[in-house]
Parts: sequence; structure tokens; C-alpha cells
Amino acid sequence: MERQLMHKPSPEPRSRPGSPLRGDQAPTSQDGLKGALAEAQGEDIWPGPRVDRSPQRGALSRLDGLVSWALLNCTNASSFVLFQLLNRTRVHDRHRFGAEANTLLCANHLTMIDSYMLSLLSAWPRGLRSSWHFPYHPAAKENFFRNEVLSWFSRHWKCIPVRRGAHDTAALAVMERALKSGQMLIFPEGSRSRTGELLKGRPGTGKLIHDTRCKVVPIYHRGMRHLLPVGARWPRIGKRLEVYVGEPVKLDDLFQLPPCKETSELIVARVMAAIGELQARARAERQAR
Repeated sequence: MERQLMHKPSPEPRSRPGSPLRGDQAPTSQDGLKGALAEAQGEDIWPGPRVDRSPQRGALSRLDGLVSWALLNCTNASSFVLFQLLNRTRVHDRHRFGAEANTLLCANHLTMIDSYMLSLLSAWPRGLRSSWHFPYHPAAKENFFRNEVLSWFSRHWKCIPVRRGAHDTAALAVMERALKSGQMLIFPEGSRSRTGELLKGRPGTGKLIHDTRCKVVPIYHRGMRHLLPVGARWPRIGKRLEVYVGEPVKLDDLFQLPPCKETSELIVARVMAAIGELQARARAERQAR
């Protein structure tokens, strides 16, 4: 009986304040996907406010959405103080972040707080209108979902738990569905660079791009290693950060290739090359000063 109910078609999602999904862009089978993944993993891993629209839970769902909206905006207000007031952050070509669904923001990874800065720059203050504008974030399950408190915060911050080092098909399915309904921020390298040099991209990002045919925006940033050095417990102040946002990566030719590991590797290699071009531009401008 429960299995039959799980596959019952759900009504069209409606837009509401504080929801990360907008009615005209949200997937119609979101409840079914969430239920299937919950059955597969024994837990609810859908990010953002809960999407149960039953009459009994309608008020709770709206409250959950409001909590997520408030948490996201409070976090980004704090990020504004840290990155814009206590430190100096300069963004080149900020308009390229865009505001369309099925957009993947691909950035180099330096510290544990990179997501806070990039979420602020890409979505705030537009996020004051709706949490839909904030990007989803794939996050290491062992770091951001290791207890109930962190799990609650991470889910409302639109994080998707991913088991690092494992072929997490359930998480990939959620990422694909979430990306098609909004924007997502991802670090193709899969881990932080200790030297500031770009690492090799992981094929999982290439598969996500190939499966969703998403718009890919490359991003390169520098200065975060000085703001939060390795081993530091608290961010420093008075540092200079720079963020370069590139043109969307052209991938139409690679989208014609069959889905396989080699195709995924070609796609992520091209994305990393685009980030590398931004890195070269940043270094050239720095030397010219």
C-alpha cells in the first residue's frame, strides 16, 4: 500500500515565499523522487524545505520554507560582513552568474568557506525575494551531515549529502533533479587545493553536466587561503579576495557523445580548462599592477 502511494502522481508544485523551488521550474515528480531515494537510503536527502503539500502538513511546509529562507539570508548577511566589510572582495563580470534554472556554477576549491562567499556573490540580495535564487550545494556527508543539528542546518541551506569516495547514485539523482529546478554550485576538483594550483576535475561533475545538459559557468577565485589558512580556526580580516566569472563553457559537441566515463572526463577537462584560463587572466592582471 505504501509503495502504491509513493508512486501516485503528485500535483503541480506551487511557488511560495521561502521555497527553493519555483512553480514554473520545479520538477513535477519531486515528491516521488524524494520518496524513492528515502526508501533506497533510509533517509530524506532532498535539500531545502520539505515539499509535502498534504492539507495536514501544508502549514508546516510553509513554515519550513520560511525557516530556510530566513536561515539562508541570515547566513548571507553574515557573509556580507565577512567578505565585503571586514575583507575586500572584488568580482569581475558578476553579471555572468546569471539567474536561470539548470545553471551549474563550477569553481576552484580552496577552503571550507568557499561556498559561503560564492553563494553571497551569486544570489544576494536577490535571495531576499525568494530562497529559490540561492544555489544548491553538494556537500560531504561526513562533514556536513554527521549529526542531527548539522543535518538540519545543511538541509535548510540547500546542501545535498554526498558520500565522498563512493559511487553515490542516489545523491547524483537528487543533484540532477535539483539542478534542473534551480542553480547549483559545485567544485569539480572534489577536494580543496592546498597550494592554490588547480587539481584534476572529477568525472562525476562531467556526468552531471552531460545528463542535465546544463549551462556551465566557470569561476576562479583567489585570496581565500590567506583569509582562512590551513589550520586556522577563525577567518582573518583585511585580506583582498578576487573572483573571476567566465563565459558559459561551450559543450554542445561533447553533449553529442554517448554517456560514458570517457565523455564525462572530456567534459570536466574542458570545464577545468576554462577555470584555468581565468586563473591565467588573474595572474596576468596581478603582474601588470
